[in-house]
Amino acid sequence: MSSHAVAENLGFAARVALDQADTKILPVEMAREYLQMGARAIMQMWRDLEEQERVGQKALA
Repeated sequence: MSSHAVAENLGFAARVALDQADTKILPVEMAREYLQMGARAIMQMWRDLEEQERVGQKALA
């Protein structure tokens, strides 16, 4: 997933959070999809961090 896609997906999740705090106008299905996109982005960033850590540990060995 590209950095742009990760940022975009996190933006969708942030929109749901703002919507829930204010107007709650997003349909439930759309809110759920947006949150899933945000969760996928977070998991991708987690995997990227783990990979960077593995590469760093191999370089030190």
